[in-house]
Amino acid sequence: MRVLHVIDKSEFGGGQAAVRHLLESLARIGNENHLCCRAGGPLQDAARALGTPVHSVPFDKRFRPGPARAVARIVRENRADLVHAHGLVAAFYCVLAKRFFRLTRPILYHQHGFHHHNYGPLTIGPRKALERLVCRSVDRVIAVSRQDERDLVEGAYAPPHRIKMLHYGIPEPSANESKVEEARIDTSLNGGPCVGLVGRLHPQKGIEVLLRAAPAIRTAVPDVRFVIVGSGPLESKLRALADELGLGESVVWAGERDAAPFLPLFHVAVVSSHWEGMPLTLLEYMAAGRTIVTTDLPGCTEAVGSTASIIPRNDPVALAESVIRLLGDREHAAQYQRAARERFVAEFSLERMGERFNSLYGELLES
Repeated sequence: MRVLHVIDKSEFGGGQAAVRHLLESLARIGNENHLCCRAGGPLQDAARALGTPVHSVPFDKRFRPGPARAVARIVRENRADLVHAHGLVAAFYCVLAKRFFRLTRPILYHQHGFHHHNYGPLTIGPRKALERLVCRSVDRVIAVSRQDERDLVEGAYAPPHRIKMLHYGIPEPSANESKVEEARIDTSLNGGPCVGLVGRLHPQKGIEVLLRAAPAIRTAVPDVRFVIVGSGPLESKLRALADELGLGESVVWAGERDAAPFLPLFHVAVVSSHWEGMPLTLLEYMAAGRTIVTTDLPGCTEAVGSTASIIPRNDPVALAESVIRLLGDREHAAQYQRAARERFVAEFSLERMGERFNSLYGELLES
């Protein structure tokens, strides 16, 4: 079947990474995919590398008719069987195309989590109204976690029979020994314990919680190092906090890098987020068989099941205690590692995701 994937931005974030992974998984089982997104970002290059035709459309949040007209034209010219919209902005343009520009193919809205609180308080009401309009105008709404599925139903966004929960799948992170050794040298790790976090330096990720837990961890495990892989708007503020806490060279700021070479170095991998849908980083930790400490956000606990240490969000004391316990009990940590790896293979691999989405597409086209 031929599927047009639509997403507004082409700069990489969680939604764009999910699209890239989905394109790869569907290509493996023989689907013909097309991608429609804003020009200029790395998602376009990643899609082309997978053999996916790319169509550039100037999406923006002014919701002008031009991009909706372009989507309808692309669907007709490429004879797409259905449209898979990723995120609220892309889905709204697809709904406009359906209502005003003769888009007749089924539309799936892949919600990728609730993010209304990321924006100004005056926009939350209008964004929720827009979300309800979109959910009631498409053929299926895809939730990425059971909690998001419940929120969609309880918030009266869409009737239960039109909502489908499908987990993300990701490729297994891999890095050869030379890349891992290069990462070890770059972070000046000397064989001592390493506590790692991969994530944007953004309020969502709660990196300050890990930093506030770090002094207690250092007291218990003096040779521990903390490696933070990522960049973002809070970098200067977080570096200042680390200095204020006297963490010095025990914190390594690795910057925006491919995370795969760093994962084998993490004795404990941390998710300290304040809010999440189902973070792809957590799935990468599981795929790499890491010992994981994560906050008790519904999407996170759904991902790990009983394969990780789960702590309350925004609780540096609980985070420190959990990390110290796992660094001191290698047998328990190894049990978590094996269980996380097994759960990833069974639930979150690219193959499982491709099978599930292909089945959903078939159901939708037959209905």
